[in-house]
Amino acid sequence: MRLGRLALVLSILWSGGAEAQQLDFSRITRSGDERLSYRWRDLDRREQATAFTLARQDIRDAEASFKEFSLDGMWDDIAANLRDETARFGNGAQIEIRRVDDRLSWTVKARDPASQEALIRNLNERFQRAQKTYLDRHLRQRLDEGRIMVDFAAATRALQEPMRAVAKALGATPGIADDDRARVTLALAFFQQVPYATLGDAARRGDFLPAPALLAQNRGDCDSKAVALAAVLRTYTPWRKLAVIVMPGHAVLGVDLPARPGEQTVRAQARQYVALEPAGPAMAPIGDVAPRAAKYLAEARAIEIWPLN
Repeated sequence: MRLGRLALVLSILWSGGAEAQQLDFSRITRSGDERLSYRWRDLDRREQATAFTLARQDIRDAEASFKEFSLDGMWDDIAANLRDETARFGNGAQIEIRRVDDRLSWTVKARDPASQEALIRNLNERFQRAQKTYLDRHLRQRLDEGRIMVDFAAATRALQEPMRAVAKALGATPGIADDDRARVTLALAFFQQVPYATLGDAARRGDFLPAPALLAQNRGDCDSKAVALAAVLRTYTPWRKLAVIVMPGHAVLGVDLPARPGEQTVRAQARQYVALEPAGPAMAPIGDVAPRAAKYLAEARAIEIWPLN
C-alpha cells in the first residue's frame, strides 16, 4: 500500500500598495511559434512594452502538463503499470488493486510462496518507477511523508530555456540600471502585472501552470508565478541564488540580493534570501510581501524553503 497527498497552494491576495496595471496583451500565432506582447505600468507608473516569441510546442507541452495532471490520473497510470508487471510475470499470477481515497493497495496470487514474494518485490519496484515517471512528467515530487507537490528546482531548470526569450526581452528594456537589483525589480513587476488566477479545484486539489502556458494564457497563481520568475532570473541575473518559500496558503520567491532596511528576508543553509511577491495584484517592491506572509517569514514558522540553484 502506498499513500500520496497533493499539497495545495493558493495565493494570499493582498491589496496593499498600487495594483499592477496591464494596459494591453496580445497573442499572435505564427508558423511554429507565438508572439506575445504586453503593455504595462511598473512600480513607478512608467509605461513598459515587453514582447517576445515562445515556441508553440513549449506552450502546448506546458498546457498539457497543466491539464493532464491529477491524482486520479496518477493512480490510474500506476495501476496500469502494476497490471502490466503482473502480466509480464506470467505463470498464472493475478493482482487485485483497490483505490481508497489517496491510497492504492493490492493483493496478488502466484503459484507458490517464492513466486509470490518475487512478484510483490517486482510490483513494489514498478510502483516506485511508475510514480516517479508520472510526477517527473508533470514537474512534481513525492516527499518521504507522502506529500506530492511541485518540484520547484526541477521545474525552474526545465523552464529556463523556454523562458530565455523573456529574459532577453526584459534585458532590452531601456532605462534600466546595470545592476541585479534593478533587473530583479523589472522582472518582478512584469510578472505582477500578469493577472492573478486561482488554478486549483476540488478534483485536482492544487495546480501549477508552467511558465510558457502562464504567459500565453496571461494568468497565473502564486507558485506558478514564482517559478516562472525564477526561470527568467536564472538567465537574467545568472549569479543570484534563488529559493521558493512555501507557507500555508501561499508561496513567494527568495533571491540572495543584499537586503535593505525593512525588507522581508529568510535564512536557509547559511544564506539570506530577500522575499519577492510575484503573485500580485499589488505592485510590491523587492522585500515587501502580504502582511500574513510577512508574519510567517518574521516568525520563521510553518514555512518551507526550497533552494533552486
